[in-house]
Amino acid sequence: MGQDEDCPYQVCSSEELGRYLAAARDLAPDDLVLTEQPLVFGPKAMPDPEAIVPCVGCYKPVFTDVGERCAKCGWPVCSGYCPGLKDPQHHGVECEILSARPECVLDDMANYYRHEALLPLRCTLLQTVDPDKWKKLLQMQSHMECRIPGTEAYDEANEFIVEYLMNDFIAKLDANTKKQYLPEISAILIHRMCGIIATNALEIRLPEGAELLALYTNTCIMEHSCIPNTKHTFSQSAKNKYDLYKITVKVAIPIEKGCHISTMYSHALWGTQARRQHLKDTKYFSCKCQRCSDPTELGTFLSAMKCLGDGYACDGIHLPEDPLDDETEWACSKCRIKLDNSQVNMIISQMGEEVDNVQMMGGSPIMLENLLCRFSTYLHPNHYHLYSVKHSLIQLYGRQAGYTSREILNKKIKMCRELINITNKLDPGNARLSLYSAVLYHELHSALFMKSQTVNNDGIQMTDEEIKLLLIEAKVTINSAINALKDDLDESSGKKLYEVILKTKSDFERYCQKKNITF
Repeated sequence: MGQDEDCPYQVCSSEELGRYLAAARDLAPDDLVLTEQPLVFGPKAMPDPEAIVPCVGCYKPVFTDVGERCAKCGWPVCSGYCPGLKDPQHHGVECEILSARPECVLDDMANYYRHEALLPLRCTLLQTVDPDKWKKLLQMQSHMECRIPGTEAYDEANEFIVEYLMNDFIAKLDANTKKQYLPEISAILIHRMCGIIATNALEIRLPEGAELLALYTNTCIMEHSCIPNTKHTFSQSAKNKYDLYKITVKVAIPIEKGCHISTMYSHALWGTQARRQHLKDTKYFSCKCQRCSDPTELGTFLSAMKCLGDGYACDGIHLPEDPLDDETEWACSKCRIKLDNSQVNMIISQMGEEVDNVQMMGGSPIMLENLLCRFSTYLHPNHYHLYSVKHSLIQLYGRQAGYTSREILNKKIKMCRELINITNKLDPGNARLSLYSAVLYHELHSALFMKSQTVNNDGIQMTDEEIKLLLIEAKVTINSAINALKDDLDESSGKKLYEVILKTKSDFERYCQKKNITF
């Protein structure tokens, strides 16, 4: 891998980490670390593939019962004229393989058209489509030593991808087609592609709801940290078609020369045990970063529970004695009561299911408040389940009928400030939680602005000085919301939120101008 003198990183290696990136010089926030085009990308299955699937040419969601089909292979497409159908980056080459089974169906779509099998197929096709990319792909870690028969990862890949591709398509190819496109092909090779994807692929969310997985040569070398010092974004519109889904990695928090350059492969708002288990299951390593090693998770207490003493619970909090030990006990900070890790896991898992169920049902304020009240008996106020409930509540307070009183606005302001404090500690560089931060600052602004226009319960209006202080903070918070999204404007969710916040800012400035309010 050639590097010039101006390259901000060095490729290093160690026995424990394998290859990793380190800063070649001191790096400051917003410095560019790297930008690169994807080696290969492919669609994920949609949440309800019986109803909606992604077009294999452009990934636009199409309804299965009315959608068109590729004239050659029969897979669902947005239109027979979709430019991606002929493009070798997209459907152009795989179509030759998929057309070995040209029949179309309308029933059992999820099994007949398995979109999650397309990326492993596209990976194997690189051997003839682009041999240089194929060589780079084969250098990627696959963790095949962990993905052996009998493991969930192996058996799942075998049933849903490997046997599907081998039996439904590859076994039906004539010798010439196989030699032309897949000179080397076997179940073992497809399993290896599945391992490379599971270990290295990054997820890209597209504007209309579909998701892709993509592989990148240099980005995949970055190691994981639960306090990542970089942020990455993807280009979703490009004049040069080869720049589509190009990744840009920038510095989020200062990195001193020689220090490791890191990203995050888990969710920043999960507790330590959930993050570490996810990383073990998907990336085959046990994270030992600063956040995982700290029982308080950088002072946020994101996983902490209240004392659950049998009949005489005190006002202490339970924290893991050794968060890097999967069998650790959870000790109370004020009494002798200890909990088994299995007990804690069971409680947290059940609560997580309840939170998910309530939010899937639309999460009305009363449902969320009931959940918050019940869980607050057992969990630290900053626990990640309560964070999730509060984040939903603040988007309803001040906006739904019956939830606009001064008391509710005060509650919303308090919640916003608490969640902003947690978010800033967990993600000081806005690397992973920029959308969460933007929503929090936007909702805080809205609550402050609404409060400036209300009267007390006794009918007394606030003084001009009190109103001005609220409006000053409202101005600061709306600017913070906009700043949080500065690196997210190429992506659909960030762009939509940015437009909403810009309108809020414009309305606020018009109001201040009309009232002759200056700061």
